[in-house]
Amino acid sequence: MGGPLGTTTLQLVPTLAGTVMSIALIVIRITGGIALFTHGLPHRARFVGRFAATLLLGVAAYVATLMGAASLGGEGLATGFPMQFLSFSLVLLVCLAGAIYLYDISVWVALFCVTAGYTAQNLATGATELVASVARALGANPSAPAFYLMNDLACLTIVFLATHLLLARRITHDGLAQMENRSMLAMMPVVSLVIIGYDVVVKALSGEGLALVYVVALRAFHGFACVTTLWIEYQLLYRVRMERDQATAERLMAERERQLALSRETIDAINVKCHDLRHQIRTLGAGGAVVDQAALDDLAREVSIYDSTVATGNDALDTILTEKGLVCERRDITLTVMADGGALGRMASADLYALFGNALDNAIEAVAALDDPARRSITLVVRRTMGCVSIHVENFCVGGRLFSADGLPETTKADRANHGFGARSMRQIAERYGGTFSAEADGGIFRLDVILPLG
Repeated sequence: MGGPLGTTTLQLVPTLAGTVMSIALIVIRITGGIALFTHGLPHRARFVGRFAATLLLGVAAYVATLMGAASLGGEGLATGFPMQFLSFSLVLLVCLAGAIYLYDISVWVALFCVTAGYTAQNLATGATELVASVARALGANPSAPAFYLMNDLACLTIVFLATHLLLARRITHDGLAQMENRSMLAMMPVVSLVIIGYDVVVKALSGEGLALVYVVALRAFHGFACVTTLWIEYQLLYRVRMERDQATAERLMAERERQLALSRETIDAINVKCHDLRHQIRTLGAGGAVVDQAALDDLAREVSIYDSTVATGNDALDTILTEKGLVCERRDITLTVMADGGALGRMASADLYALFGNALDNAIEAVAALDDPARRSITLVVRRTMGCVSIHVENFCVGGRLFSADGLPETTKADRANHGFGARSMRQIAERYGGTFSAEADGGIFRLDVILPLG
């Protein structure tokens, strides 16, 4: 059969109970194969009801085309092949539409999951048919209900387990979420023609009494075609992941260059303050013994920049906050910090720098655009609460911020291809430590929250 089951199987189990069992096995094969790759993907609302509707539509499409084949009296290649090919191709399309209907995924992810899952179940079906052909040649009766059911479930279990161990478990949901490869469109005709069409032909030839040696050879080639198809799909996904990793590396390089520019800006600010201090000291020295109090007050304010070192109990966090504090001081931004750095002890320094650096850079950029000095302020709070560490950043912003469908704030820059990476990076860091990331904007105030479990 081109899919899980063809007209020959219905002949093996001609009773109503047998037909129900056949259709049940179809459902198990197809849903099980696709579930190997969709397991864990985000469900849409009312998932159970949607699944039931999709299941009924798929079964109806399958039965309708088989009934059409029966009405035409087609059992051989002339009539049976087109109808079975149409039947299983239609089921494949229903599965694709169903995946998009059931899961909150892109069409590219749905194409991958459905074609890969359908190919895996077809590989299991081919193994079932091969065992049945060998058993028949040895004098056994593969149409006996007990043998038929055990053979089907055994082959299904072995193939699905191998597919999971060798392929499906290597695919991350993050990798699937980033997939956008138009080459996946080619997999639909490949699965329809190479997998479904070839399988239907082999079944028809087997029904015509083809010698066992040829049946084994044809089934072996069918299995090779299925494995090759799965390998090609994985390579397409792997290429997407490599391109994404390369883009990530390029963005990180750009981010490091930006951080270097900010560090240079901080050093420039310190040099300016040093120059001002030298000038004021010369002025005081030339003024004799009497020192004007106002001049001393000005000097104290200038020196206060060097008192901006933060002590939170975490050296990496202290460094980040000190640097950002100097940036804020130069831009006339008030940075208020209440941080228990010791609560972040299990985080790597690089992750701390990326998380807090991105959060504060975004806040600094937002408040720097405000004209009202009273609104040019940023608050950062890091504290322990209920077995977790809470990171809260709050700042004023211009108007409302736009958020994408995944809850991340969209970049305000025109070059979206090279910006907007910071929020995604912060969420990935939070999730890496088993935490959560959220952001919201309301009433001209932007709030960012990260919750991490204590180590």
